[in-house]
Amino acid sequence: MYENKYKNLKITTNNELDIFLQLIADLDEEIELFAIGGTAMVLKGIKEATKDIDFLTTTAHDKIQKLFLLAGLKENNTSELCNTWYLDDIRIDIFYNEFILGFAMPDDWKTLSEQIKTIGKLKIFILNWYDIIITKIARSEKRDIDDCIAIIKHEKLDFKKLKERYYQSAETALIADYDTKFKHLEKKYNAK
Repeated sequence: MYENKYKNLKITTNNELDIFLQLIADLDEEIELFAIGGTAMVLKGIKEATKDIDFLTTTAHDKIQKLFLLAGLKENNTSELCNTWYLDDIRIDIFYNEFILGFAMPDDWKTLSEQIKTIGKLKIFILNWYDIIITKIARSEKRDIDDCIAIIKHEKLDFKKLKERYYQSAETALIADYDTKFKHLEKKYNAK
């Protein structure tokens, strides 16, 4: 649907993720980070690399800003819709207020998410796969659709449940052409 040309030219692997997470853990502050998109896929071994690091956080923007600056990260964009940071040449997108790419998280988003590790006071989760797919559908780049199909197959998700959750949320979300976007995913999924 559209191609974001502002992502990293360099790929981000588990190595870069580990460096970032250890740097944040070294701050010794209680922070919750929920991996989304390609970041979640890399952490779960569904794919080897992603274009950037993406997390949703329950921590307030002003606290993240203070801590990330202290850790030596450079803030590129102060928006709470998508707060962009750089660790050298690695782009890090942080989302706040239970809101990702026009999609407000459903009430049960946090309880459905999976905690995968704790490093000191830093808790790392993977946002539940259904909501990760919904946020990828919102953007609908070719690689997002491919990622959605890979997640569905790898995690053995119930496509009917995905469709139901998507439509319950999409009607009130800021997702343009939400019906067309889901039908596109459905067509590609059924073709594979």
